[in-house]
Amino acid sequence: MHSYAAAHHKTIMAVDIAGYNDPMRTTAHRLVVHEGFWKLMRTAFAEVGIPWDVLFMENTGDGAMIQLPPEVAKADLVAQLPERLLAELRRYNAVHAKEANVRLRVALHAGEVYQGSHGTISDANSFAFRLLEEPAAKKALKESGAAMALIVSDTFYKDVVRADPAADAGSYHRIPVEVKETKTEAWLRLLGAATNGFSLHSRPAPASGAAFTVLVEALLAVPCVRKTESRRLLLELFPRREIADVVSYHAEDRLHVIALARTCQRFEGGLADLLEAIRMIEPESPQVTALAEIIARFSDTR
Repeated sequence: MHSYAAAHHKTIMAVDIAGYNDPMRTTAHRLVVHEGFWKLMRTAFAEVGIPWDVLFMENTGDGAMIQLPPEVAKADLVAQLPERLLAELRRYNAVHAKEANVRLRVALHAGEVYQGSHGTISDANSFAFRLLEEPAAKKALKESGAAMALIVSDTFYKDVVRADPAADAGSYHRIPVEVKETKTEAWLRLLGAATNGFSLHSRPAPASGAAFTVLVEALLAVPCVRKTESRRLLLELFPRREIADVVSYHAEDRLHVIALARTCQRFEGGLADLLEAIRMIEPESPQVTALAEIIARFSDTR
C-alpha cells in the first residue's frame, strides 16, 4: 500500500500575462493588470459554464496554474473558452491604458496530479509551464500583435482538438519546444491577430466560391481522392505534416475533400503539395491532368 495519496487525472492550464514585468509598467499598472486578469478569467469560465469553485488554482504572480477535474470536458477548453477569453481581453484592453493592457499565453496539457501537504505535485504541471515558456510561442505572440497565444501539447491536440470540429484544428500550427530538458513538439494558435501566426505575405487568399467549387469537383473526379481508403493513404503520404495533420475529418466524402482543399489553400504551396501526393498514388490520368491545370490557375492568380 502506498504511503501517499493516489494521483488524479486532471487537465492542466498554465497562464502567463505577457510582459508583466515590462519596465513601462508601474506598480499601479501591475495592480490594475492583476485585478483585471482574475476578473476576465472568472468571467470567461462562467460564460463557458465551468464553475469557478471546482478548479484548483495557484497564483504565480504573473499568471496562474489551474487544474480542472475530469468532469470538466476538455473539448470546452479549446472549442469555447479561447473565444470567450479573447472577448474579455478585448473588453478589458479597450478601456485601459497601453501600460495596463493584458495579452495572454495559455498552455493546455493533461496528466496525473498528486496532492501534497502544500500544493500539488505533477510532471504534467511542469510540462505545461515548459510549453508556456517556449520562445517560438513568445515570439509569435509579440510579432503578430495577437491578444492571446494558445499552446497545446501534441497529445492534447491529437486527442482533443482534432476530435471536435468546433475547436478549429486548422487554425493551429506545429512548433518545436526546447525548454530546459524538455524537447518535443506542440501546437500553437494565435487569437486576435490577422495573420494567426503565419506571415501575412505567405498566406494565399481564399478562392472565390465559384473557383473553389471547381477545385472541389476536380478533386472528387480523381478516384484516389474520392475514395475513403485511398484518401487516408493520400494524407499519410502528404509531404508536409503541418498540413495533413490539421485537416478536419468528416465521414462524408465530399465534406472531407472540402476540408482538405480548404486546409491546403491556407498554406503557401499547399495545393501543389496535394497534387504531388495525388501523383504518388495516381501518376497520371485525364482527371489528374485536369486537376493540375486548375491548381496552376490558382497559383497564377496569386
